[in-house]
Amino acid sequence: MRASVLLAVALVVSTGCLGGGSGTARLSVTQVDDLPKGEGAVSYQNLAPAQQSAFREALGGETVTLREGTDRNEFRDPGYVRYDGKIYQTTIIVP
Repeated sequence: MRASVLLAVALVVSTGCLGGGSGTARLSVTQVDDLPKGEGAVSYQNLAPAQQSAFREALGGETVTLREGTDRNEFRDPGYVRYDGKIYQTTIIVP
């Protein structure tokens, strides 16, 4: 009995920690006039193809769901991307 309770607790904890969330995130992109002091921007050309696609989709003003497996590191809060001569702030929203 005690072993089964421990097993059940371990299952609940591991599910909550490892797979409880959907793993999805949304990307928001906003044009800014200047970079904040001390911040840098990644060049759009340096983004992976999946990141470029998500970024272009988000340029329309709507948040975009990042496909599973799309690296989010370049978009971390706040992230900045230099694209077409302009600077954009990227924000990751995790539900």
